[in-house]
Amino acid sequence: MALPQINVSPKYNGKIPSTGIEYTYRPFLVKEQKVLLIALESKDEKAILQSVVDTIEACTYEDINVNELATFDVEYMFTQIRAKSAGETTKVTIKCTDCEEYTEVSVPLDKIEIEVPTGENNIQLTDQYTVKMRYPSYKHLAVISELESSTITEGMYEMIVACLDSLQTEEDNISFQDETRADIDNFLNNLNNDQFDKLVSFVTDLPKMEHDIVFDCQSCGVNNKQVLQGIQDFF
Repeated sequence: MALPQINVSPKYNGKIPSTGIEYTYRPFLVKEQKVLLIALESKDEKAILQSVVDTIEACTYEDINVNELATFDVEYMFTQIRAKSAGETTKVTIKCTDCEEYTEVSVPLDKIEIEVPTGENNIQLTDQYTVKMRYPSYKHLAVISELESSTITEGMYEMIVACLDSLQTEEDNISFQDETRADIDNFLNNLNNDQFDKLVSFVTDLPKMEHDIVFDCQSCGVNNKQVLQGIQDFF
């Protein structure tokens, strides 16, 4: 006689931050949690990123290409699934800004929001040329994480490449997807510092999952005010 499945998973409604598209999801089960824990224990960033994608794909009912979603979409969706699966709060250890000792702090996952700017992401380089930017997809984050000996500068450069959508001129709209990597590198390397800094600012100011947190250090008692940003800070 086959063993029964004794639990019926509840369904919840969510909304993808960058698009506003609604989706339905369930809490993750032991089989998904086991994969997550194995990935976390391995400390392999590629495995961790893939386990996040696998969890979202397993727990959502719609046909969503998770790898094509913006990085902050994936982080937010995973956090919402985690909140319904293992409690709406998580405990993180945070370093005191004064004595540098760590304090365990509870973070309300259900209170986390992401502010996504409205309008097109256009950056005017000159009177004739405007670059349209896009939010980097999660697959781009996975590719960048695999770069060997990647410095912060190299990582920033690769993120800019991932965010390039099109170059708008007075006569044409040139898609960067249709250009070779060599041509894209040549285009970026011939920008002046002010123009390149505008692209850097876009990447630096990308929407992100963040939450302001206030706590008293358990070692020295100093009141701390810090901002948690990105999925790594929350788990």
